[in-house]
Amino acid sequence: MDERRLNIYKCNSCFHTFTIFPIESAKCNYDDDYYDKVHKNWFDNTNYRFFKFIYEEIIRLLGDKQIQLLEVGCGRGDFLKYIAANNSTAKLFGIDLKYNKHPRIHFIKGDFLEKEIEMRFNIVCSLAVIEHIENPHLFTKKLNKLLQPDGFLFIMTVNNNSLIYKIARFLNRIGVHTAYDRLYSFHHLQHYTNQSLKKCMEMNGFDILLQKNHNYSLKAVDVPEGNFLIKKMYKLLVWIIFIVSEPFGCGGLQTVLCRKRSVSL
Repeated sequence: MDERRLNIYKCNSCFHTFTIFPIESAKCNYDDDYYDKVHKNWFDNTNYRFFKFIYEEIIRLLGDKQIQLLEVGCGRGDFLKYIAANNSTAKLFGIDLKYNKHPRIHFIKGDFLEKEIEMRFNIVCSLAVIEHIENPHLFTKKLNKLLQPDGFLFIMTVNNNSLIYKIARFLNRIGVHTAYDRLYSFHHLQHYTNQSLKKCMEMNGFDILLQKNHNYSLKAVDVPEGNFLIKKMYKLLVWIIFIVSEPFGCGGLQTVLCRKRSVSL
């Protein structure tokens, strides 16, 4: 066990860290408050630079082929809306527990693991979702199933070996719990290292084409409750960590681009 207080465990092989699912009352509720209040900074400060990176990779991979894209856990649909604004021919689908509506995007409301989706896609994206999943192997197998042969998958999640995670773990050991408790809160059940995410993808029928670590906008950082000065100090420390970590490739997030592995006969 890595942290008894939060029921957190760690694999000593790939250093993947995970939470044994909390009691029913501690489960995260993905209602409108999750987007509009609990993680307001994240959802109000859309990372268009990151969206542009993924879109350019999709164009590089597909060339003149029509984009047939499913986003799993699409939230408010910001990424799909970005693609729709930049590509008039793309066929776009998104699934989430949240209801969405857009004239050019087919949204499906429901649990991804329970919904039957008949269509197959040449691109599947899942951004900041897999860390919320209790059974990531079941989740990843279904992502694979929904791809056409030689289709491509983009996964973005946390980086458990990033500088900000390492500092939070050090502070936790000396009795300063705030940063650790926010990073390892119950709504994130999985905390992937580069090694553990790569291993999960490869075990479930994918070949890794690209893996990169990166940060996100300082405006998107959720800060703890407190007075104005405490919030400013917290953001200043995060800013310093982001500045230091970026050149060394140890940002707080990681993204992998995978290809569905061809089945040998």
